[in-house]
Amino acid sequence: HRELSEADQQRYGDDFEPYLKGSSGQYVYQIKPGAYASHLTQIGQVMSRLITELAPAYGQQPSYQMLVRVFNEHFIIEASETEDGDNDQWRPRQGDELSADSLQSPDDWIATYRQKRDETFTGYVANLAETCHPDNPFQLILDLQTEPNTSDDAQMLAERLPALKKRTDLDEMHTDGGYSSPEVDRVMRQEQVEQIQTAIRGRQPDPTKLNLDDYQWELDPDGQPLALTAPN
Repeated sequence: HRELSEADQQRYGDDFEPYLKGSSGQYVYQIKPGAYASHLTQIGQVMSRLITELAPAYGQQPSYQMLVRVFNEHFIIEASETEDGDNDQWRPRQGDELSADSLQSPDDWIATYRQKRDETFTGYVANLAETCHPDNPFQLILDLQTEPNTSDDAQMLAERLPALKKRTDLDEMHTDGGYSSPEVDRVMRQEQVEQIQTAIRGRQPDPTKLNLDDYQWELDPDGQPLALTAPN
């Protein structure tokens, strides 16, 4: 609203009027339980109109582009048929239809949402690599990555390993189970780095069922399985 011309502020005065009486927090606080859906639909109607009508004059402005992004992330277009023929209709997205990549803050276009082990996180994930040789009198942080927190640990390692190898002559790396993947295996072989994992990626075995680690495995010199023997 602040970026609109004075003429456009007057033109859309009725549309913006409900949202200019106080702060966003005050607006949300006054919404009664059970009324969120109707308010969201009303906001969507205003956004849809603004996106269409403001595009020629404001389409290149970041605030307009954010408006388009938020509308597309929180509303879904569905085709429907009317007496006049096909007519596209939109509705608010439900919780499971919202992407983790959707905008979390107007001040940060890249931060993402993630749920892990029943905890929720908003923002970024950081990945550190440091020396860990027991003979070193002190250790050094050699690499730092920050990515949206929907990024996979293994993907981050695969992307960074070649540069880390080039700078440090790395030949052995210790990681937890989250840094394993076929792509990491390929890059490790390519860079001639041995990866030592402290865990295996995946769920904990079910103690009430027979699991692969309950078997005895016979491997060939290349580590390929030849035979396995059941516990009984």
